[in-house]
Amino acid sequence: MNGKEVILYIGGFELPDKNAAAQRVVGIAKGFRELGYEVIFLNSLKNVNQDEEIKTYFGFKCYEYGRESEKDYLFTAKTVIDHIKRVKPNFVVAYNYPGIALERIRRYCKSNGIKCIADATEWYKVSEGKLSYRVIKSFDSYYRMRIVHKRLDGVIAISRFLYEYYKDSVKTVMIPPTVDLLDDKWNVVIRKDDDILSFIYAGSPSTQKERLDLIVEAVENLSSEKIIRLNVVGITKEQFIQIYGWIKPITERIVFWGRVRHDKVIELTKASDWTMILRDNNWVVNAGFPTKFVESISCGTPVIINRFSNVEDYIKDSGVLIDGLNCLEETIISCLGMPRLGVDNSVFDYHNFLKNLEEIMSINSEKTINLTCD
Repeated sequence: MNGKEVILYIGGFELPDKNAAAQRVVGIAKGFRELGYEVIFLNSLKNVNQDEEIKTYFGFKCYEYGRESEKDYLFTAKTVIDHIKRVKPNFVVAYNYPGIALERIRRYCKSNGIKCIADATEWYKVSEGKLSYRVIKSFDSYYRMRIVHKRLDGVIAISRFLYEYYKDSVKTVMIPPTVDLLDDKWNVVIRKDDDILSFIYAGSPSTQKERLDLIVEAVENLSSEKIIRLNVVGITKEQFIQIYGWIKPITERIVFWGRVRHDKVIELTKASDWTMILRDNNWVVNAGFPTKFVESISCGTPVIINRFSNVEDYIKDSGVLIDGLNCLEETIISCLGMPRLGVDNSVFDYHNFLKNLEEIMSINSEKTINLTCD
């Protein structure tokens, strides 16, 4: 392992960039590498029948395989512990890992002198599925968030909500989603069409958090001399209707793209005048932090967003912050004549958070490190 301390990063991400989890862990891993650590990913893929392969993403070694049985993944952690024995890391970083399995991993790590850290980015609430599924997943969420994480050597919290929850129990730092602005995708120049007032929503909406229905309704009702377009990326029109029960005819102003490659999302965001993010202000939403907010700012595209989580810590002059869910249309109208905001696209570059990572890796008896972006 060429003399470097080794971090094994485990969790339900889909490298290189197939979901928000992948964006999250790659940003953190690049920070670790900058600090001199060797990072190895353990990537179990859902719904994939694949023997283990060793791949390389962004210069990181990755053990990639079709996910083990649900019993192993949720309860025994045998596959992960076998890889820990194989890799012999100094640290294990667990991204939103199931509670019972994580407790087994923690015990193994403790007995073998390995530090175990949580990368905590959500606190989900289970409201759908069969009763047995809801009971198991609800217990898992409770056990992981309220008990196991507090027994670990540290927590990397994505939001101020999670930071405040853990800071008095375990050594904790706060790091939002991050990007690497040296990646080519952030520096591609896209020509905008000045005759079109273009908005974008990108993500995987659910009834627990996203209010894409209100965004669509507001854009449908806008009056403007310009052509107005809302690009909805991540779901189809049929999926939108299924989620929100939309009845009113949807006009050609709304363009549904479904799932597209990540570089296409970046391209559409760069070509937009505004990104729109609207979420219910509840504890599920406040525990997380919107990746698409980070990506929009990093593209140089301003954001119209309501208050939730701790987005106001970072928005500064890069967007418009609204107080409620019922004034979106008025806010959009007020933005129509506004000159394009000068967005500071460097806010979420991972280099800004190296000090936070350095502190969480210096694990000792001191529990709390109160750091945010430099």
